[in-house]
Amino acid sequence: PQKTQRRENFVSAPEHTSKMSFKSDEIMSQLKSRIGTEGKQYVEKVGGTYLFVVTKDGQEKNWFLNLKDGNGSLSEGAANADCTITTDDESLFALFTGKADPQNLFFGGKLKLDGDMGLAMSLSAITEGAKL
Repeated sequence: PQKTQRRENFVSAPEHTSKMSFKSDEIMSQLKSRIGTEGKQYVEKVGGTYLFVVTKDGQEKNWFLNLKDGNGSLSEGAANADCTITTDDESLFALFTGKADPQNLFFGGKLKLDGDMGLAMSLSAITEGAKL
């Protein structure tokens, strides 16, 4: 019984870690709010879609940012995007809070880009407006 109990405790541990919070959740919440009020301006400036693939301790979250249509939108989940940005939670948080430079993250291997590089360069229009 003792070994079974230990095994049960071990099995329950991953359930707890799957509910871990990402620092980027706060960033995305603020960005979603900003798009609600200023989305049309971002759509006019940027004119594209982004997929953020964010990792933390083996977990992954996806955020789809549409700055191509209407007043823009941000939703959790994956979708085909013009530009895909893959990074870890800490790097995304640092990028949006102004604590990290996107070029340093990119050349340091902490930020991977796929798709429209012009849109990747337009990311500063979004990150500068979202800085905490």
